[in-house]
Amino acid sequence: MKTMQYSAKVILLLGLFTCLFTFNSIAQTDFNLSDYKNPDYQYRSLDFNFGLSGNNMYNKQSFPDNYNSKYTRNSFNGNLDTRYFSTKNSKFYQGSQTYRLNYRTNGYNDKFVEEDSTHLESSGKSFTQNLEIGANSANRFYNNKKRFVEVDLNFSGGFDNQLRRNEKDIEAYPYKYENRSNDYQVSASIPLLIGTGRIEQVQDARLAVYILDDLLKSDDLKRTPEKDEIVALAEFITQTKNQRFFDSRLRKIAEITAIDSFLTVRNLKGQSDASYYTLLNDNWDFSNGPVRSTGSRFSIGIAPQVYASFNELKESYHDTLNSPVVISYNNIDNSRMDSWGLDAMARYVYEKPINLTWQQTSTADLRYSLYNSQSILKTYEKDVLTDENKVNVNDPNVELFLSHVYDYYPNSRTNIQMGASARFIQHWTDDQWNDDPEVNSQEINIHGGLSLYGNYYFSPQLRFSMGVHGDYLYSKNTIIGTADLPDEVTKSTQFASNVSAHITYSLF
Repeated sequence: MKTMQYSAKVILLLGLFTCLFTFNSIAQTDFNLSDYKNPDYQYRSLDFNFGLSGNNMYNKQSFPDNYNSKYTRNSFNGNLDTRYFSTKNSKFYQGSQTYRLNYRTNGYNDKFVEEDSTHLESSGKSFTQNLEIGANSANRFYNNKKRFVEVDLNFSGGFDNQLRRNEKDIEAYPYKYENRSNDYQVSASIPLLIGTGRIEQVQDARLAVYILDDLLKSDDLKRTPEKDEIVALAEFITQTKNQRFFDSRLRKIAEITAIDSFLTVRNLKGQSDASYYTLLNDNWDFSNGPVRSTGSRFSIGIAPQVYASFNELKESYHDTLNSPVVISYNNIDNSRMDSWGLDAMARYVYEKPINLTWQQTSTADLRYSLYNSQSILKTYEKDVLTDENKVNVNDPNVELFLSHVYDYYPNSRTNIQMGASARFIQHWTDDQWNDDPEVNSQEINIHGGLSLYGNYYFSPQLRFSMGVHGDYLYSKNTIIGTADLPDEVTKSTQFASNVSAHITYSLF
Protein backbone atom coordinates (compact mmCIF):
# COMPACT_ATOMS: atom_id res chain seq x y z
CA MET A 1 0.00 0.00 0.00
CA LYS A 2 2.83 2.38 0.87
CA THR A 3 4.57 1.60 -2.41
CA MET A 4 1.39 2.48 -4.34
CA GLN A 5 1.11 5.75 -2.41
CA TYR A 6 4.70 6.59 -3.26
CA SER A 7 4.04 5.71 -6.90
CA ALA A 8 0.99 7.99 -6.98
CA LYS A 9 3.05 10.85 -5.54
CA VAL A 10 5.76 10.38 -8.13
CA ILE A 11 3.21 10.27 -10.96
CA LEU A 12 1.69 13.52 -9.67
CA LEU A 13 5.12 15.12 -9.43
CA LEU A 14 5.96 14.05 -12.95
CA GLY A 15 2.69 15.54 -14.16
CA LEU A 16 3.63 18.86 -12.57
CA PHE A 17 7.12 18.38 -13.97
CA THR A 18 5.60 18.17 -17.45
CA CYS A 19 3.49 21.30 -17.06
CA LEU A 20 6.28 23.41 -15.58
CA PHE A 21 8.70 22.89 -18.41
CA THR A 22 6.39 22.93 -21.43
CA PHE A 23 8.16 24.65 -24.28
CA ASN A 24 6.64 26.20 -27.39
CA SER A 25 8.79 26.35 -30.52
CA ILE A 26 9.08 29.86 -31.89
CA ALA A 27 10.92 29.16 -35.13
CA GLN A 28 8.23 26.94 -36.63
CA THR A 29 5.37 25.79 -34.39
CA ASP A 30 3.77 23.72 -37.17
CA PHE A 31 6.97 22.10 -38.42
CA ASN A 32 6.54 18.33 -38.79
CA LEU A 33 9.63 16.22 -38.09
CA SER A 34 8.20 13.50 -40.34
CA ASP A 35 8.68 15.84 -43.31
CA TYR A 36 12.43 15.46 -42.98
CA LYS A 37 14.16 12.87 -45.18
CA ASN A 38 17.83 12.18 -44.61
CA PRO A 39 20.28 12.83 -47.43
CA ASP A 40 22.73 10.11 -48.35
CA TYR A 41 25.45 9.82 -45.74
CA GLN A 42 27.99 7.44 -44.28
CA TYR A 43 29.61 7.70 -40.87
CA ARG A 44 32.57 5.66 -39.65
CA SER A 45 34.53 5.62 -36.42
CA LEU A 46 37.36 3.57 -34.94
CA ASP A 47 37.93 3.69 -31.19
CA PHE A 48 40.84 2.40 -29.12
CA ASN A 49 40.95 2.20 -25.34
CA PHE A 50 44.15 1.06 -23.67
CA GLY A 51 44.68 0.80 -19.92
CA LEU A 52 47.45 -0.38 -17.65
CA SER A 53 47.63 -0.28 -13.86
CA GLY A 54 49.61 -1.84 -11.05
CA ASN A 55 49.44 -2.19 -7.28
CA ASN A 56 51.89 -3.12 -4.53
CA MET A 57 51.13 -3.93 -0.90
CA TYR A 58 53.27 -4.80 2.15
CA ASN A 59 51.84 -5.77 5.53
CA LYS A 60 53.74 -6.72 8.69
CA GLN A 61 52.26 -7.87 12.00
CA SER A 62 53.91 -8.59 15.36
CA PHE A 63 52.42 -10.78 18.10
CA PRO A 64 53.47 -11.98 21.59
CA ASP A 65 55.88 -14.92 21.93
CA ASN A 66 58.12 -13.50 19.18
CA TYR A 67 55.69 -14.43 16.39
CA ASN A 68 55.75 -12.19 13.33
CA SER A 69 54.16 -12.37 9.91
CA LYS A 70 54.78 -10.57 6.64
CA TYR A 71 52.55 -10.43 3.59
CA THR A 72 53.40 -8.85 0.22
CA ARG A 73 51.33 -8.66 -2.95
CA ASN A 74 52.14 -7.22 -6.38
CA SER A 75 49.48 -7.03 -9.08
CA PHE A 76 48.87 -5.58 -12.53
CA ASN A 77 45.89 -5.06 -14.85
CA GLY A 78 45.78 -4.29 -18.54
CA ASN A 79 43.15 -3.92 -21.21
CA LEU A 80 42.87 -3.15 -24.91
CA ASP A 81 39.40 -2.41 -26.31
CA THR A 82 38.82 -1.70 -29.99
CA ARG A 83 35.57 -0.86 -31.74
CA TYR A 84 34.80 -0.08 -35.37
CA PHE A 85 31.40 1.36 -36.21
CA SER A 86 29.94 2.29 -39.57
CA THR A 87 26.48 3.39 -40.61
CA LYS A 88 25.20 4.23 -44.07
CA ASN A 89 21.91 5.62 -45.31
CA SER A 90 20.82 6.02 -48.94
CA LYS A 91 17.72 5.59 -51.06
CA PHE A 92 18.39 1.89 -51.64
CA TYR A 93 20.29 0.92 -48.47
CA GLN A 94 20.15 1.30 -44.70
CA GLY A 95 22.65 -0.47 -42.53
CA SER A 96 25.22 -0.43 -39.77
CA GLN A 97 28.22 -2.54 -38.84
CA THR A 98 29.95 -2.89 -35.51
CA TYR A 99 33.10 -4.93 -34.93
CA ARG A 100 34.83 -5.20 -31.58
CA LEU A 101 37.92 -6.84 -30.13
CA ASN A 102 38.54 -6.61 -26.39
CA TYR A 103 41.41 -8.12 -24.46
CA ARG A 104 41.93 -7.99 -20.71
CA THR A 105 44.59 -9.47 -18.51
CA ASN A 106 45.53 -9.31 -14.85
CA GLY A 107 47.90 -11.11 -12.59
CA TYR A 108 49.45 -11.03 -9.19
CA ASN A 109 52.01 -12.75 -7.00
CA ASP A 110 51.91 -12.87 -3.24
CA LYS A 111 54.14 -14.12 -0.46
CA PHE A 112 53.38 -14.94 3.17
CA VAL A 113 56.15 -15.40 5.75
CA GLU A 114 55.74 -16.79 9.29
CA GLU A 115 58.59 -16.09 11.72
CA ASP A 116 58.68 -17.85 15.10
CA SER A 117 60.91 -20.74 16.09
CA THR A 118 60.90 -21.64 12.40
CA HIS A 119 60.83 -19.63 9.20
CA LEU A 120 58.08 -20.77 6.84
CA GLU A 121 57.19 -19.25 3.49
CA SER A 122 54.30 -19.72 1.11
CA SER A 123 53.83 -17.95 -2.19
CA GLY A 124 51.56 -17.97 -5.17
CA LYS A 125 51.16 -16.63 -8.68
CA SER A 126 47.97 -16.00 -10.61
CA PHE A 127 47.37 -15.01 -14.21
CA THR A 128 44.04 -14.36 -15.94
CA GLN A 129 43.28 -13.37 -19.51
CA ASN A 130 40.06 -12.72 -21.37
CA LEU A 131 39.45 -12.20 -25.09
CA GLU A 132 36.14 -11.11 -26.63
CA ILE A 133 35.37 -10.68 -30.30
CA GLY A 134 32.10 -9.69 -31.85
CA ALA A 135 30.44 -8.57 -35.06
CA ASN A 136 26.97 -7.14 -35.58
CA SER A 137 25.77 -6.21 -39.03
CA ALA A 138 22.32 -5.04 -40.13
CA ASN A 139 21.69 -4.56 -43.85
CA ARG A 140 18.39 -3.58 -45.52
CA PHE A 141 18.33 -3.34 -49.32
CA TYR A 142 15.40 -1.31 -50.67
CA ASN A 143 13.60 -0.92 -53.96
CA ASN A 144 11.63 2.09 -55.16
CA LYS A 145 8.49 0.99 -53.28
CA LYS A 146 10.22 0.86 -49.87
CA ARG A 147 10.22 -2.92 -49.86
CA PHE A 148 13.37 -4.51 -48.60
CA VAL A 149 15.41 -7.62 -48.11
CA GLU A 150 17.32 -7.72 -44.84
CA VAL A 151 20.41 -9.81 -44.16
CA ASP A 152 21.92 -9.49 -40.68
CA LEU A 153 24.78 -11.09 -38.81
CA ASN A 154 25.32 -11.45 -35.07
CA PHE A 155 28.52 -13.14 -33.97
CA SER A 156 30.33 -13.31 -30.66
CA GLY A 157 33.08 -15.43 -29.23
CA GLY A 158 35.67 -15.44 -26.53
CA PHE A 159 37.66 -17.28 -23.94
CA ASP A 160 38.63 -16.90 -20.29
CA ASN A 161 41.73 -18.58 -18.87
CA GLN A 162 42.89 -18.48 -15.27
CA LEU A 163 45.94 -20.12 -13.72
CA ARG A 164 46.90 -20.12 -10.03
CA ARG A 165 50.08 -21.80 -8.69
CA ASN A 166 51.03 -22.24 -5.02
CA GLU A 167 54.31 -23.06 -3.30
CA LYS A 168 55.02 -23.86 0.37
CA ASP A 169 58.09 -24.80 2.35
CA ILE A 170 56.11 -27.63 3.93
CA GLU A 171 53.31 -29.29 1.94
CA ALA A 172 50.43 -30.84 3.87
CA TYR A 173 49.27 -33.73 1.67
CA PRO A 174 47.12 -33.78 -0.37
CA TYR A 175 48.46 -30.42 -1.48
CA LYS A 176 46.81 -28.45 -4.29
CA TYR A 177 49.69 -26.81 -6.11
CA GLU A 178 47.85 -25.61 -9.21
CA ASN A 179 44.34 -24.52 -10.13
CA ARG A 180 43.44 -23.92 -13.78
CA SER A 181 40.13 -22.95 -15.43
CA ASN A 182 39.28 -22.53 -19.10
CA ASP A 183 36.07 -21.26 -20.62
CA TYR A 184 35.38 -20.95 -24.35
CA GLN A 185 32.19 -19.94 -26.15
CA VAL A 186 31.06 -18.95 -29.62
CA SER A 187 27.64 -18.04 -31.02
CA ALA A 188 26.30 -16.88 -34.38
CA SER A 189 22.95 -16.07 -35.93
CA ILE A 190 21.98 -14.88 -39.42
CA PRO A 191 18.51 -13.30 -39.54
CA LEU A 192 17.06 -13.29 -43.06
CA LEU A 193 14.02 -11.04 -43.49
CA ILE A 194 11.80 -9.49 -46.12
CA GLY A 195 9.55 -6.54 -45.41
CA THR A 196 8.12 -3.20 -46.26
CA GLY A 197 8.44 0.27 -44.79
CA ARG A 198 11.26 2.50 -43.69
CA ILE A 199 12.29 4.29 -40.50
CA GLU A 200 14.40 7.44 -40.67
CA GLN A 201 16.24 9.21 -37.87
CA VAL A 202 15.13 12.85 -37.64
CA GLN A 203 16.96 14.23 -34.61
CA ASP A 204 18.98 16.49 -36.93
CA ALA A 205 15.74 18.24 -37.91
CA ARG A 206 14.96 18.72 -34.22
CA LEU A 207 18.48 20.11 -33.68
CA ALA A 208 17.90 22.58 -36.53
CA VAL A 209 14.74 23.86 -34.80
CA TYR A 210 16.55 24.16 -31.46
CA ILE A 211 19.30 26.24 -33.07
CA LEU A 212 16.89 28.52 -34.92
CA ASP A 213 14.63 28.92 -31.88
CA ASP A 214 17.46 30.05 -29.63
CA LEU A 215 18.94 32.39 -32.21
CA LEU A 216 15.53 33.92 -32.95
CA LYS A 217 14.76 34.50 -29.26
CA SER A 218 18.13 36.23 -28.75
CA ASP A 219 17.59 38.47 -31.83
CA ASP A 220 20.51 36.82 -33.62
CA LEU A 221 18.36 36.06 -36.69
CA LYS A 222 17.03 38.63 -39.13
CA ARG A 223 13.70 36.87 -39.61
CA THR A 224 11.69 33.75 -38.84
CA PRO A 225 12.91 30.91 -41.08
CA GLU A 226 10.59 29.18 -43.52
CA LYS A 227 9.82 25.47 -43.44
CA ASP A 228 12.04 24.70 -46.45
CA GLU A 229 14.92 26.54 -44.75
CA ILE A 230 14.54 24.37 -41.64
CA VAL A 231 14.64 21.23 -43.79
CA ALA A 232 17.66 22.55 -45.69
CA LEU A 233 19.49 23.32 -42.42
CA ALA A 234 18.67 19.82 -41.10
CA GLU A 235 20.09 18.22 -44.27
CA PHE A 236 23.16 20.42 -43.98
CA ILE A 237 23.60 19.37 -40.34
CA THR A 238 23.41 15.67 -41.27
CA GLN A 239 26.03 16.06 -43.98
CA THR A 240 28.26 18.18 -41.74
CA LYS A 241 28.11 15.80 -38.76
CA ASN A 242 29.11 12.78 -40.86
CA GLN A 243 32.35 14.15 -42.24
CA ARG A 244 35.56 12.46 -41.12
CA PHE A 245 38.06 14.19 -38.84
CA PHE A 246 41.00 12.87 -36.85
CA ASP A 247 41.20 15.88 -34.51
CA SER A 248 38.12 16.69 -32.42
CA ARG A 249 39.12 20.35 -32.12
CA LEU A 250 39.39 20.76 -35.89
CA ARG A 251 36.05 18.97 -36.23
CA LYS A 252 34.35 21.40 -33.86
CA ILE A 253 35.82 24.46 -35.61
CA ALA A 254 34.79 23.16 -39.04
CA GLU A 255 31.26 22.27 -37.93
CA ILE A 256 30.47 25.61 -36.24
CA THR A 257 32.02 27.47 -39.18
CA ALA A 258 29.88 25.48 -41.62
CA ILE A 259 26.63 26.25 -39.76
CA ASP A 260 27.59 29.93 -39.58
CA SER A 261 28.22 29.96 -43.34
CA PHE A 262 24.87 28.32 -44.04
CA LEU A 263 22.97 30.94 -42.03
CA THR A 264 24.91 33.72 -43.75
CA VAL A 265 24.25 32.41 -47.27
CA ARG A 266 20.54 32.01 -46.49
CA ASN A 267 20.45 35.60 -45.23
CA LEU A 268 19.26 34.46 -41.81
CA LYS A 269 22.23 35.53 -39.75
CA GLY A 270 21.81 38.69 -37.76
CA GLN A 271 24.32 40.17 -35.37
CA SER A 272 27.45 38.17 -34.56
CA ASP A 273 27.97 38.92 -30.90
CA ALA A 274 28.93 36.50 -28.12
CA SER A 275 25.39 35.14 -27.72
CA TYR A 276 25.27 34.05 -31.37
CA TYR A 277 28.35 31.80 -31.20
CA THR A 278 27.61 30.70 -27.65
CA LEU A 279 24.14 29.47 -28.63
CA LEU A 280 25.48 27.70 -31.72
CA ASN A 281 28.12 25.94 -29.62
CA ASP A 282 25.73 25.08 -26.79
CA ASN A 283 23.14 23.52 -29.08
CA TRP A 284 25.76 21.66 -31.07
CA ASP A 285 27.11 20.08 -27.88
CA PHE A 286 23.96 19.47 -25.85
CA SER A 287 20.97 19.39 -28.24
CA ASN A 288 22.39 16.69 -30.47
CA GLY A 289 20.12 13.96 -29.11
CA PRO A 290 18.28 11.91 -28.15
CA VAL A 291 17.49 9.95 -31.30
CA ARG A 292 14.12 10.81 -32.83
CA SER A 293 12.72 8.56 -35.57
CA THR A 294 9.80 8.48 -37.96
CA GLY A 295 8.21 5.78 -40.09
CA SER A 296 7.12 2.18 -39.79
CA ARG A 297 8.60 -1.15 -40.77
CA PHE A 298 7.09 -4.63 -41.03
CA SER A 299 9.18 -7.72 -41.69
CA ILE A 300 8.99 -11.49 -41.58
CA GLY A 301 11.73 -14.06 -41.83
CA ILE A 302 13.87 -16.68 -40.17
CA ALA A 303 16.98 -16.60 -38.01
CA PRO A 304 19.14 -19.74 -37.81
CA GLN A 305 21.58 -19.75 -34.92
CA VAL A 306 24.27 -21.93 -33.37
CA TYR A 307 26.07 -21.88 -30.03
CA ALA A 308 28.93 -23.89 -28.59
CA SER A 309 30.73 -23.72 -25.27
CA PHE A 310 33.36 -25.63 -23.33
CA ASN A 311 34.52 -25.06 -19.77
CA GLU A 312 36.91 -26.98 -17.59
CA LEU A 313 38.16 -26.77 -14.01
CA LYS A 314 41.40 -28.63 -13.32
CA GLU A 315 42.92 -28.99 -9.85
CA SER A 316 46.41 -30.48 -9.58
CA TYR A 317 47.66 -32.18 -6.41
CA HIS A 318 50.77 -33.62 -4.81
CA ASP A 319 50.04 -36.60 -2.55
CA THR A 320 51.63 -39.64 -0.98
CA LEU A 321 48.53 -41.87 -1.08
CA ASN A 322 49.80 -43.87 1.94
CA SER A 323 53.19 -44.28 0.28
CA PRO A 324 56.50 -42.50 0.95
CA VAL A 325 56.71 -41.64 -2.77
CA VAL A 326 55.07 -38.34 -3.73
CA ILE A 327 52.89 -38.58 -6.82
CA SER A 328 50.92 -36.01 -8.79
CA TYR A 329 47.39 -36.25 -10.14
CA ASN A 330 44.50 -34.10 -11.36
CA ASN A 331 40.83 -33.76 -10.52
CA ILE A 332 38.88 -32.40 -13.49
CA ASP A 333 35.34 -31.25 -14.14
CA ASN A 334 34.42 -30.23 -17.66
CA SER A 335 31.33 -29.69 -19.74
CA ARG A 336 30.62 -29.15 -23.39
CA MET A 337 27.40 -27.90 -24.94
CA ASP A 338 26.39 -27.62 -28.60
CA SER A 339 23.07 -26.10 -29.53
CA TRP A 340 21.17 -24.88 -32.54
CA GLY A 341 18.04 -22.86 -33.01
CA LEU A 342 15.74 -21.64 -35.73
CA ASP A 343 13.42 -18.68 -35.22
CA ALA A 344 10.47 -17.81 -37.43
CA MET A 345 9.54 -14.21 -36.70
CA ALA A 346 7.33 -11.30 -37.60
CA ARG A 347 8.16 -7.75 -36.46
CA TYR A 348 6.41 -4.41 -36.64
CA VAL A 349 7.91 -1.14 -35.48
CA TYR A 350 6.14 2.22 -35.64
CA GLU A 351 7.85 5.53 -34.87
CA LYS A 352 5.87 8.77 -34.98
CA PRO A 353 6.91 12.30 -33.93
CA ILE A 354 3.47 13.59 -32.93
CA ASN A 355 4.93 17.10 -32.94
CA LEU A 356 8.21 18.75 -32.02
CA THR A 357 7.88 17.76 -28.37
CA TRP A 358 6.02 14.43 -28.41
CA GLN A 359 7.08 11.05 -29.79
CA GLN A 360 5.35 7.68 -29.78
CA THR A 361 6.88 4.27 -30.43
CA SER A 362 5.02 0.98 -30.87
CA THR A 363 6.62 -2.44 -31.19
CA ALA A 364 5.15 -5.88 -31.86
CA ASP A 365 7.28 -9.01 -32.10
CA LEU A 366 5.93 -12.54 -32.71
CA ARG A 367 8.39 -15.40 -32.72
CA TYR A 368 8.26 -19.19 -32.89
CA SER A 369 11.55 -20.90 -32.03
CA LEU A 370 12.97 -24.37 -32.38
CA TYR A 371 15.81 -25.07 -29.98
CA ASN A 372 17.92 -28.12 -29.24
CA SER A 373 21.00 -28.53 -27.07
CA GLN A 374 23.26 -31.45 -26.29
CA SER A 375 25.62 -31.40 -23.32
CA ILE A 376 28.28 -33.79 -22.05
CA LEU A 377 29.40 -33.49 -18.41
CA LYS A 378 32.50 -35.35 -17.24
CA THR A 379 34.21 -35.76 -13.88
CA TYR A 380 37.75 -37.13 -13.40
CA GLU A 381 39.19 -38.10 -10.04
CA LYS A 382 42.91 -38.79 -9.93
CA ASP A 383 42.95 -38.64 -13.75
CA VAL A 384 40.37 -41.43 -14.01
CA LEU A 385 36.93 -40.83 -15.50
CA THR A 386 34.43 -41.44 -12.71
CA ASP A 387 31.22 -39.90 -14.00
CA GLU A 388 29.79 -38.96 -17.38
CA ASN A 389 26.36 -37.58 -18.20
CA LYS A 390 24.71 -36.73 -21.47
CA VAL A 391 21.88 -34.22 -21.44
CA ASN A 392 19.60 -33.53 -24.36
CA VAL A 393 17.11 -30.65 -24.27
CA ASN A 394 14.48 -29.98 -26.90
CA ASP A 395 12.66 -26.71 -26.23
CA PRO A 396 10.34 -25.25 -28.89
CA ASN A 397 8.69 -22.06 -27.70
CA VAL A 398 6.50 -19.19 -28.84
CA GLU A 399 6.84 -15.56 -27.74
CA LEU A 400 4.72 -12.46 -28.24
CA PHE A 401 6.02 -9.04 -27.18
CA LEU A 402 4.10 -5.75 -27.31
CA SER A 403 5.15 -2.30 -26.16
CA HIS A 404 4.00 1.28 -26.52
CA VAL A 405 5.98 4.31 -25.35
CA TYR A 406 5.33 8.05 -25.30
CA ASP A 407 8.28 10.42 -25.04
CA TYR A 408 7.99 14.09 -24.21
CA TYR A 409 10.80 16.54 -25.05
CA PRO A 410 9.75 20.05 -23.97
CA ASN A 411 13.29 21.35 -24.57
CA SER A 412 16.77 20.08 -25.33
CA ARG A 413 17.52 19.07 -21.72
CA THR A 414 14.21 17.72 -20.50
CA ASN A 415 12.54 14.44 -21.34
CA ILE A 416 9.77 12.32 -19.89
CA GLN A 417 8.99 8.76 -20.97
CA MET A 418 5.78 6.83 -20.28
CA GLY A 419 5.61 3.23 -21.42
CA ALA A 420 3.77 -0.05 -21.15
CA SER A 421 4.88 -3.51 -22.26
CA ALA A 422 3.55 -7.06 -22.22
CA ARG A 423 5.26 -10.36 -22.97
CA PHE A 424 3.86 -13.89 -23.33
CA ILE A 425 6.14 -16.94 -23.60
CA GLN A 426 5.25 -20.62 -23.70
CA HIS A 427 7.77 -23.47 -23.70
CA TRP A 428 7.27 -27.16 -24.52
CA THR A 429 10.37 -28.87 -23.15
CA ASP A 430 11.71 -32.42 -23.43
CA ASP A 431 14.62 -33.03 -21.07
CA GLN A 432 16.57 -36.31 -21.07
CA TRP A 433 19.56 -37.37 -18.95
CA ASN A 434 21.53 -40.31 -20.40
CA ASP A 435 19.12 -43.16 -21.11
CA ASP A 436 16.56 -42.13 -18.51
CA PRO A 437 12.99 -41.53 -19.67
CA GLU A 438 12.27 -38.10 -21.08
CA VAL A 439 10.79 -35.51 -18.75
CA ASN A 440 8.17 -33.48 -20.58
CA SER A 441 7.10 -30.10 -19.26
CA GLN A 442 5.26 -26.96 -20.28
CA GLU A 443 5.90 -23.49 -18.97
CA ILE A 444 3.91 -20.29 -19.41
CA ASN A 445 5.22 -16.86 -18.46
CA ILE A 446 3.17 -13.66 -18.67
CA HIS A 447 4.91 -10.39 -17.94
CA GLY A 448 3.53 -6.86 -17.86
CA GLY A 449 5.24 -3.60 -17.05
CA LEU A 450 4.44 0.10 -16.66
CA SER A 451 7.06 2.81 -16.41
CA LEU A 452 7.29 6.56 -16.03
CA TYR A 453 10.63 8.37 -16.03
CA GLY A 454 11.73 11.99 -16.21
CA ASN A 455 14.98 13.95 -16.47
CA TYR A 456 15.51 17.67 -16.05
CA TYR A 457 18.87 19.37 -16.58
CA PHE A 458 19.26 22.47 -14.44
CA SER A 459 22.54 22.84 -16.31
CA PRO A 460 24.65 20.53 -18.49
CA GLN A 461 26.28 19.32 -15.26
CA LEU A 462 23.32 19.17 -12.86
CA ARG A 463 20.48 16.74 -13.58
CA PHE A 464 17.41 15.75 -11.61
CA SER A 465 15.83 12.36 -12.38
CA MET A 466 12.88 10.49 -11.00
CA GLY A 467 10.71 7.60 -12.02
CA VAL A 468 8.45 4.74 -11.11
CA HIS A 469 8.38 1.25 -12.59
CA GLY A 470 5.96 -1.58 -11.93
CA ASP A 471 6.20 -5.24 -13.03
CA TYR A 472 3.77 -8.12 -12.93
CA LEU A 473 4.87 -11.71 -13.59
CA TYR A 474 2.74 -14.84 -13.74
CA SER A 475 4.41 -18.21 -14.23
CA LYS A 476 2.99 -21.69 -14.54
CA ASN A 477 5.15 -24.80 -14.91
CA THR A 478 3.63 -28.22 -15.58
CA ILE A 479 5.67 -31.42 -15.50
CA ILE A 480 3.68 -33.90 -17.56
CA GLY A 481 2.80 -36.98 -15.57
CA THR A 482 2.93 -40.63 -16.58
CA ALA A 483 0.39 -43.39 -16.30
CA ASP A 484 1.30 -43.81 -12.63
CA LEU A 485 1.89 -40.20 -11.67
CA PRO A 486 -0.32 -37.12 -12.17
CA ASP A 487 0.88 -33.82 -13.60
CA GLU A 488 2.99 -31.71 -11.26
CA VAL A 489 1.91 -28.07 -11.48
CA THR A 490 3.73 -25.09 -9.98
CA LYS A 491 2.34 -21.56 -10.16
CA SER A 492 3.77 -18.26 -9.05
CA THR A 493 2.64 -14.66 -9.13
CA GLN A 494 4.87 -11.69 -8.51
CA PHE A 495 4.35 -7.94 -8.39
CA ALA A 496 7.21 -5.53 -7.93
CA SER A 497 7.47 -1.76 -8.06
CA ASN A 498 10.36 0.63 -7.88
CA VAL A 499 10.37 4.35 -7.11
CA SER A 500 13.53 6.39 -7.53
CA ALA A 501 14.76 9.97 -7.49
CA HIS A 502 18.30 11.17 -8.12
CA ILE A 503 20.33 14.33 -8.37
CA THR A 504 23.42 13.90 -10.52
CA TYR A 505 26.29 16.35 -10.83
CA SER A 506 28.81 15.67 -13.57
CA LEU A 507 32.30 17.04 -13.84
CA PHE A 508 33.22 17.59 -17.48
